Amino acid sequence: MFNPSTSKQNILLSNFKLHLDESLLCPPLENGISPIQAVADYLTVLHEHAMQELSRSFAQNYPPDTFRYCLTVPAMWSDKAKQLMRQAAIRSGLISASDPSERLILISEPEAAAIYCEESMANQVQLKDNDRIMICDAGGGTVDLIVYQVNFMEDPNEVEGKRRKRQLKEVTKGIGESCGSVFLDNRFLELLKRKLGAHVMNKISPREKYGVMEYFNDTVKPEFNGKGDFYMELPRSLNVDELPANLRYLDSEGGLDEGMLKLTGQELKDQVFDPVVNKVISLIKRQYQQIPDGRLDFLFLVGGFGSSKYLNQRVNNAFQDSQFNHIVCSAERAALAVVRGAAYYGVNPQLVVSRVSRRTYGVDTQMTYDDNIDPPSSRVVMPDGVAKCNTRFSPFVEKNEELPVDHCIQKEFFIYYGSDKSVTINLYATENDTIPRYYNQTGVHRVAKISITIPKIPNMRRNQPLHYDIRMYFGKTEIRMETDFRTGRKYNVNCDFDVAFKYSS
Repeated sequence: MFNPSTSKQNILLSNFKLHLDESLLCPPLENGISPIQAVADYLTVLHEHAMQELSRSFAQNYPPDTFRYCLTVPAMWSDKAKQLMRQAAIRSGLISASDPSERLILISEPEAAAIYCEESMANQVQLKDNDRIMICDAGGGTVDLIVYQVNFMEDPNEVEGKRRKRQLKEVTKGIGESCGSVFLDNRFLELLKRKLGAHVMNKISPREKYGVMEYFNDTVKPEFNGKGDFYMELPRSLNVDELPANLRYLDSEGGLDEGMLKLTGQELKDQVFDPVVNKVISLIKRQYQQIPDGRLDFLFLVGGFGSSKYLNQRVNNAFQDSQFNHIVCSAERAALAVVRGAAYYGVNPQLVVSRVSRRTYGVDTQMTYDDNIDPPSSRVVMPDGVAKCNTRFSPFVEKNEELPVDHCIQKEFFIYYGSDKSVTINLYATENDTIPRYYNQTGVHRVAKISITIPKIPNMRRNQPLHYDIRMYFGKTEIRMETDFRTGRKYNVNCDFDVAFKYSS
């Protein structure tokens, strides 16, 4: 890891991955670099290091272009952010733009954690067929939740006596919120500012601030249990005479003792941990309320924040006397759950068999005009004299619909051949519970622009109706599309995602 003490010319960037989701409205990065370039630079050096390690193992016998990569993304990310992550991977050299899309697969962080828990803890907690597990992935920036049902399948390839093949089926749409451990960092700095004074904190150098936060992350965060006090060494550059008078002696409220600042368990609880932990508990309750029949067997806490003693304690206390029928536990090596689960998924993407759509997705289209319903402003007359409504919404998938991962949704469209060289279709989404009739209704947002080049079709006459199909795959982490003009050839679609709102929670 970069240490600020090694160079005064470098700038330490942290949590920049979250900046890829422009809907989060993050401030610009300190050095002015774009988020996509920061992620690409990080992936470049990470990839170089990984290749060096692999060159010393059995993997040296395989060409790099046969490797598959699996990157994790927050569950709450917009479709645009996922597209930017793929572009950053291409820019970094992990894959090329011409590679098959399957060489790089994306998986949501809680889903990767679910795979890790299912793979590594199935025997420890004795998972049974049809058991349901909730994953609370409490990381640095976000806390994401997801609920899966574990199904045991007979596998003819398994050796007798070994466990049966397991698959994960998403039960309800996951939710997420920005309430990860980085918000503990922010509240800790605010606590220090109140105790020491803003004018004192402003004098602390970046190197000293790094040391302060290192103490908080390595000592306070993992060990805090809601009661104990902590003693932190103050930066040597601070002048004790500049500190508030009430800090120059040691008392029950926290003060100085031989240069050590006392941080009471009560102030850490009230001002740092509880405001963030309360949000996590509220999020877990909301996720549970979305389970149709309320049945849940296990709740796993994963991620760096998920290994916190205090978070584990509070979650257990919050639900021990409730309607929950589950066991709460922190996964083994919880901080590595997401990356290990992603590796498992990269080896076997068939582990997940279905997902739940977070939104209703559809496209704008023209349909037969209804004089009794459709607005006159939407009425257009086509070359064949038929009146159409040009603001209709044609749904592809509905919110909360269960989608097999490889399920293809196909819609038929037509244009008048020769009138245009390309067609633009907009992909819209809504989190409303009802399917909209029009794409410009309240609550419907454009999430992508789909550009389709019209190929030359033999024996087609100008203004003759040309029928074609659009196929979309919504069951994967990323939306994939293709078109078929019924010529025996499939055409890839150029899809430019908008900076739409993130998934609501």
